[in-house]
Amino acid sequence: MATIGNWQAATESIWKASSINCIDQFKSLKDEIDKIAFMHKMGNIGNVSWLQFYMESCEKLHLKSPEKSTQHRNYGNKLFQEKKYKDALEFYTQSVMEAPDKTRDLGLAYGNHSAVCFYLKLYQETIESIKLAFDNQYPEPTSYKLYLRWAHCLYHTGDMQQASKKVNTAKKEVFENKEIEEKRKVKLLEEIKLLDENIAKNRSYETTEDNKEVQPELFHDRDTVLTQASSAVTMKFHKDRGRYLQATCKIPAGSVIIAEKPFATVLLPDHYQTHCHHCIGQLTAVVPCRRCSTVLYCSETCRQQSWSIYHQIECQYLDICHSIGIAHLSLRIVLTAGLQHLLDFRDKSASEFYQKEDRIGGVTEEGTYDKTYLSVYDLMTHALDIETADSFQYTLTALLLLTILKKSGWLEKKSGDVETTNDNTENITKLQFSHDDLYIGGLLLRHIEQLVCNAHAITELQVTQTSDTSLVDSKSQERVATAIYPTTSLLNHSCDPSIIPGFDKDKLVVRVIKDVEAGEEIFNCYGPHHKRMSKMERQQALKTQYFFTCQCPSCQAYDEQDIFTSYCCPLCKAALKENETTCSCTACDFTDHVTMFLTNENTAKNMFIDGLKCLQIQDIEGAIQNFTNCLNVQLKVLYKHHKSLAETKDCLAQCYALSKKYNKAIPYLRDSVCTLGKLYGDTSIEYANELHKFAGVLYYAEGFLEEGLTVIDKAVQIFTLHCGNKYELVQELEEMKICMLDKLKIE
Repeated sequence: MATIGNWQAATESIWKASSINCIDQFKSLKDEIDKIAFMHKMGNIGNVSWLQFYMESCEKLHLKSPEKSTQHRNYGNKLFQEKKYKDALEFYTQSVMEAPDKTRDLGLAYGNHSAVCFYLKLYQETIESIKLAFDNQYPEPTSYKLYLRWAHCLYHTGDMQQASKKVNTAKKEVFENKEIEEKRKVKLLEEIKLLDENIAKNRSYETTEDNKEVQPELFHDRDTVLTQASSAVTMKFHKDRGRYLQATCKIPAGSVIIAEKPFATVLLPDHYQTHCHHCIGQLTAVVPCRRCSTVLYCSETCRQQSWSIYHQIECQYLDICHSIGIAHLSLRIVLTAGLQHLLDFRDKSASEFYQKEDRIGGVTEEGTYDKTYLSVYDLMTHALDIETADSFQYTLTALLLLTILKKSGWLEKKSGDVETTNDNTENITKLQFSHDDLYIGGLLLRHIEQLVCNAHAITELQVTQTSDTSLVDSKSQERVATAIYPTTSLLNHSCDPSIIPGFDKDKLVVRVIKDVEAGEEIFNCYGPHHKRMSKMERQQALKTQYFFTCQCPSCQAYDEQDIFTSYCCPLCKAALKENETTCSCTACDFTDHVTMFLTNENTAKNMFIDGLKCLQIQDIEGAIQNFTNCLNVQLKVLYKHHKSLAETKDCLAQCYALSKKYNKAIPYLRDSVCTLGKLYGDTSIEYANELHKFAGVLYYAEGFLEEGLTVIDKAVQIFTLHCGNKYELVQELEEMKICMLDKLKIE
C-alpha cells in the first residue's frame, strides 16, 4: 500500500535545498506559465521520495471491499446490541461506504443503517436508508422488517396515508413469509395491529411535509449586471481600492443583498461522513461513490454531477488532494471549468474587448458579472506581493496538480468522460507537457495565488454538550468546506462590517446587519473583527494575508478589546492599564506590581482546570466547588467583563443546570451573557446563541418566565437579522415562547 508524506514539508524542503542561482532565476519570472515550465525543467518534484511510489499505487487505494464492509457491519451490530447507537451508526456508515454497488452486502449495510437511525429518531434518514436497501439486493425474507420500520417512521413524521400503505405491505409480507416462526409472527401481527390503530386515530392530525427549499428573498429585484446580487447594490471601481459594492438605495438591517452559488467548492475531509461531497448539505441519505470508499453524497443527482465534473479525476488522488490544503480548490476550479472551455477562454481573452485597459474585471461582453470562469479568473492574485518562498512552493503545488491531470488523462479530454489510459508507472519527472498543458498549469498557479485572499470558508453552527441533559452548551461556527464566490469577493474589508454571511448548503446568503444608506460602501470582514481581535492582531493578520493596512473606523479608534483581558483596580474596580512590570488605574491613583495579579490569575486557572476535570467525569459537586473557588480568586483581580470571569460563571451555570438547580444558575449565566454581549456586540450571533441558552434555563427556573420572554424576543430579533425567520433556532425559540405564555396563564 502506498503511503503519503507531508506535501507542505516536501515543498519547504525543496525550497531550502535550492541553489541561489535557481532562486534568482525563479524570481526573474513574472508569468505563471513560465514558472510552471521552469519548475518542471528543474525536476524538483522527482526529489520527493514517496511521491512516485504513491502515483504508481494510488489507483489501488480506497477501493470497495466486501470483507471490510462485513467487518464494519459486524462491529456495528455489537455496538448496537450494547445500545451504543451513535458509535454503531459510524460503523454502519463505514459498512455502506466499503460495500460494492448493487450487492447484497450494500443492501444489508443499508438495512442496519436504517435500524440505528430509527433508534436515534432520525426518521427521514431511516426512510432514505430503507429505500437504498431495497435498491441494493436487500434479502427478501427479512424485507418485512424494513416495511414495518418505514411505517413507524411515516407515523412519527405525520404522513398517515403513506404509513397506512406501508403497514399493509408489512402485514402482507409477514403473512406470506414462511420462514418466520409462529410465535414471532404473532408478535409482529400484534405490533402491526397496534400501529394500524394508532394511524387511524391520528388521521385528523396528519401533516404533509413540504420538501421545497425556502429560498431567501433578495431585497429588491435581482440585478441585471450583478446577477447573483440585489439591484440595491452596484459595482464601482476606484484605482486605489479596486472593485467594490455600493448601496443604490437605503437598505434596512436584515435584508438579503447576495444569494450566490459557488463557482467551485471543496468539502473538508473531517466532514466526509456527515456532509454531501458535492452540495455540502448535511447527509440525510448515505450515497457512496461507486468506485471509492471515501466520499458520500446526499442523492444520486449529486453523485452523478460530482463524478462528471471532477470526482472521476480526483477519486484515486484524494489523499494527495488532502495534503495540499487550499490548493485543492484550485484543481476543482479548473475541473469545473472544463478543458475545452479553458482553451476557448484563452483564445477569447486575446480579443480586443478583453484587452481594453478600462475593462472592469469579471464583466462579460454582454455587460454582466455572473458565476462564470471569467469572474474567477479576474479576481486579484497579489502575485507581486507574495514572498518568493511562498510563490516557489505554490508553483511546486501547481505542478503537482498538473501532473495529476496529465496522469489521469484529463489533459487529453475535450468532451465526455475521462478514460484513464496513462501509465502510472511512468516517472513523473519524465512527463512531457505541451504548450496547452503548461497553460493549464499556469491557471492552476494563478488560482492558488487568488485563493489566499479570495477563498471563503463555508461554516456551520456546531453544538458541544457536556451531557445529553445539559441546557448550558457551547456553540461555535465550524468550517466544513472552502469555496470561491466571485460576487461576494468584490466586497472590501472593514473590521466592523456591514454584512454577515450565512450558508444554505453551499449557497452563500449575504445579509446586511446594520442599516446602509444610499451611496454607502458595503463592507465584509475578512476574519479580523474588531469584537474578536485586538487592533494590533487585526493589522498584522490583514497585512500578512491580504497585503494592506486597514484604515477602517475601528482601526482609527480606541481598542476596546483591552477591557476583556484587564485586571481590576482593588480600590474603585475600574479596568487597570498594564505594562511590563506594573498595573495602574486611570480612575484613581492606585498602582501596584503586576506579580500579585499574575499569581492570583494563575492560581485561578489551576482551579478552573480542576473544575473541568470534575465536569468531564460528571462529578458535579466537585466541579461546583472548584469553579466557585476559582471565581472567588478571579473576582479579586479580574475586571468585571474579563473573558475568563465570564467563562467561569458560564461553567458554574452549566453545573447548576445539570443538577436541575436552575434558579442558582441564573445569576451566573446572566453575568456571562452580559459580558459576551459587550465582547461580541449586542447584535452578534455569539450573543444570540448565549441568549438562546439563557432562555432555556429561564424556562425551567421558577419565577423567571417574564424575563425569559424578553430574552427570547431579543434572541429571535438577532437570529432573524443574521439568518432570516426560517432559521431553525428561531422556530425553536418561538415554540418555547408559546410554552412560556401557556405557563404564565396557568400561574
